[in-house]
Amino acid sequence: MASADTMELMGESFVSLAEKLPIEKISVSDIVAASGKNRKTFYYHFESKAHLIRWVFRNDLAETLLDRFDNDHLVYENDVEGAIADKPYYAFKKVGVRSLDGSEFFQALADTLERRRSYYAKALHGTEPDGLRAYLFDLYVPALEKDIRFILSNRSLDDSGVHFLAEFYTGAAITYLVRRVGMPAGNDILGDVAPFENIIHSSLESEIKEQQLRRVL
Repeated sequence: MASADTMELMGESFVSLAEKLPIEKISVSDIVAASGKNRKTFYYHFESKAHLIRWVFRNDLAETLLDRFDNDHLVYENDVEGAIADKPYYAFKKVGVRSLDGSEFFQALADTLERRRSYYAKALHGTEPDGLRAYLFDLYVPALEKDIRFILSNRSLDDSGVHFLAEFYTGAAITYLVRRVGMPAGNDILGDVAPFENIIHSSLESEIKEQQLRRVL
């Protein structure tokens, strides 16, 4: 518990600093000074500032997901250790035999970003390889690949095709969210989504069925 409390403190201290300063201008020294800790404590918990940014996101998202979904719908990373191993990052919700409803997760993700909108607008602005935007892509492409294989059922699609679809739809979703988060406050992040809230999974299902009818799959 003490370790989690320390990470929470450093995360909150960093977010507070980021409300006032450009993220790239905030140093580890600034974070430890604001949190009342020291560099040794920081590096005991986090590898870098980028790691802290990822942890803040996962911590915020897990709080939202745990509040909104039954545990049997939540998805955890099986191949990670440490502070995020017990934090869900996705929700898998079936509708019927081979259909999926991703709308509630998409809303939960948007609401998580909305809670600290000015902070996430900054955190998602950068395009660094270890930045938050790249992390979201790396996190959700494999999750969507699993969803695609579920929708495919006994239909055949090679790995490259599955990966293309996952990259395409993940990229579209992240680009949309980044743009919306960066808009002035008062613009609902998912304000224009309305009847298309499940567009990723319904579009995937429709495309897979269409290709099956064409006997491509």
